[in-house]
Amino acid sequence: MSALPPAGGAGALPAARGARTRLNPVLAGVLSALVLLAFVLLLWAQPLIELRLPKQVDILVHLRWSDQFLAALQEGVLLPRWAWASFGGLGDPTFSYYQPMFYYITSAWSLLGVSGPRALLLGALTPFVILGLIVQFSLLKRYGAGRALIGACFVVFCPVLFFLAAQMAAYPWTLSLPFSILFIRESTRDEPRPARVAILLAVLCLSHLLSALIALMATGVGRLVLHFPARHNILRHGAWLLGVALGLALAAFFVYPAVTQLDLINPQGWTGGDNFDWRRAFAFPTFTFMQYGLRWAAIQWPFAVFALAMCLLVLLARRPETPTPGQVLARRFTIVALAALALGSELAYPLYALLPPLQKIQFPYRFVFVATILASIALMLHLYEGGWSRWNRLLRAAALAIFAAYFAQTLLLQWQIHKGGLDLPQREQYMQGVFGQPEYLPAVRGPQWRQYVADGGLIGECLRLQIACTPAQPDRTHGFAATVETPRAVSVRLPMFAYPAWQLVVDGAPQSLVADPDTGVVVARLAPGRHEVALRWIGLAADATGRAISALALAIVLLMLAAGFVKRRRPHGDQA
Repeated sequence: MSALPPAGGAGALPAARGARTRLNPVLAGVLSALVLLAFVLLLWAQPLIELRLPKQVDILVHLRWSDQFLAALQEGVLLPRWAWASFGGLGDPTFSYYQPMFYYITSAWSLLGVSGPRALLLGALTPFVILGLIVQFSLLKRYGAGRALIGACFVVFCPVLFFLAAQMAAYPWTLSLPFSILFIRESTRDEPRPARVAILLAVLCLSHLLSALIALMATGVGRLVLHFPARHNILRHGAWLLGVALGLALAAFFVYPAVTQLDLINPQGWTGGDNFDWRRAFAFPTFTFMQYGLRWAAIQWPFAVFALAMCLLVLLARRPETPTPGQVLARRFTIVALAALALGSELAYPLYALLPPLQKIQFPYRFVFVATILASIALMLHLYEGGWSRWNRLLRAAALAIFAAYFAQTLLLQWQIHKGGLDLPQREQYMQGVFGQPEYLPAVRGPQWRQYVADGGLIGECLRLQIACTPAQPDRTHGFAATVETPRAVSVRLPMFAYPAWQLVVDGAPQSLVADPDTGVVVARLAPGRHEVALRWIGLAADATGRAISALALAIVLLMLAAGFVKRRRPHGDQA
C-alpha cells in the first residue's frame, strides 16, 4: 500500500522552492520536538517549581530507592541488586526483583547535579517526553510536523497518564507506556518482525514487569481478533511468539532470578490484606461492587468509561472501502485497547480465579492505563484520516464532550496539586527511620530483627558480647567489612540479612552463610583473636543462569538483525 501524500495537498513545486523545502522537515522536526519538550515542562511546571505532589506513600518509596540505587552506581555497581538502607540497614534485595530502568533515569539526573526530589520529578516527566516523541515522529509523522506536534501534545496531556504519574506516583508504570505502545504496534503488524518484538519486549520488561505482562495479554487477545489463526497466518503468529520468547530471554538477566527466586522474599506482601483484594479492583464493577466494594473509583468507572468511549468513536464511524495505513493502525490500536479493557473488567473474573499468578497484577483495573493511551492515539489517527467527516451528528457531539472532559480532568488534577499537594521531603527526612517494603523483606528474617536494630545493630551486639568491633569506613552498598577482636570464641551477629547472594569471608577465607534464627542476620563464628570479617555480594545461581540466557538470546537477535540487513542490501536479482 502506498504512503499517504503530505498533509495540505500535493503538486509540483518549482525546483528552487523544492530545494529550499528539503531543509524544512529537519528544521520543523527540531522545532516541534523543542515545542513538545516545552509543553511537557509546562505540564509539570507546578510540581517542578513548588516541589509539591499529592500525598502518596509511594513517593517516599521511590525517593529512597532512587537514593540507594544512585549510591550503588557511584560505587561502581553497574547493576545494583541490594537496597542497603532498608530495614534499619539490614538491607533487602529490592533491585533483584524490581525493574531498574526508572532509577537509572533518576540517577542520571542526580549525577547532573539535580537534588533528589527534583531528580525524581524529572524522572517522572521523562516518560511524557519519550511518549510524545514516539507519537510525534513515528505514529503521526506522515501528517506533517504541525499536526504531529498537536497529536503528541494531546496524547501526553491525557488525564489518565498524568493521574498515573502525579496522583499515584507510579513512575516505573508510566515509563513502561511508551514501550508498550511500540511493542503493541510491532506485534499487531500483519508480519511482525521477531527481532524487533524481542527488543521492545525486553525494554518493556526492564521498565515495568507487570506492564509487560499486561501488554502481552492484551496484545495476544488483540492478535486473535485481528488475525484469527488460520493456515495462511500460522507462520506469522509463530514469528510473533518467537519474538516474545526471545524478548523474555533478552531480559532474563533480570526476569529469570526475579521470577524464580520469590521464595527468598515475602511475596505475600503483594497480595495480602484487603487492600490487595483483586476481586474489588475490576474496571466497570457491577457484581463485584455489590459484594466487595471499590478499590479506586476514579479509575474503575470514569477513566474506564472514558477509554471505552474513545474506542467507540473510532469503531462506530463509517469504515472506508480501502482503509489507509493510518486507519488500519487506528483500528488495531482500538482493538487491543478493547482487549485490555475486557481483561481488566469482570469479564476476566474466571481468569483471575483459576490462574492465581494473575492475581499478582493486584488490581485488574491496571489494564485501563494502556487502554486509554492506545485509545487516545487511535483517536488522533482517526481524526487525521478524516474521522470527523465520517461521524454522524451524535458521534460528533459525543466527541466534543469527550474532548472537553479530557482537558478538564487534567486541569483538575493540576488544581488538586495546587490546593492539596504536599512539599516533597529532602534526603535528611526521607532517609531517616526504619523503612522498607514488606514484599522485599527477606524470607530468612527472624521475629527479633527489629529489636536487633533498636539495640544498635553491630555496635549493640559487640557491647553485649563485650568484644571490640570496628566497622570499615565508608559503608558499602553491596558489601560489609569490620575488624573484630575477641578474647574468646564467640558468635557475632552481623548487620545484614542472610540473603543467600552474600558470601561470608573471615580473614580472607570463605565461610558458610548461617542465619541467626532469632533475627535472620548473618552469624560469624569467631575464634579468640583479631579477625577481619566481610560480606561480599556474589549473587545467586539464578543470576548466572539469567545472564547466560540473555547472552544466548542477544546472539540470536544480532544474527537475525544481521541477516535482515544483508537481505535488504542484496540486489533484487541476486539469487545466491
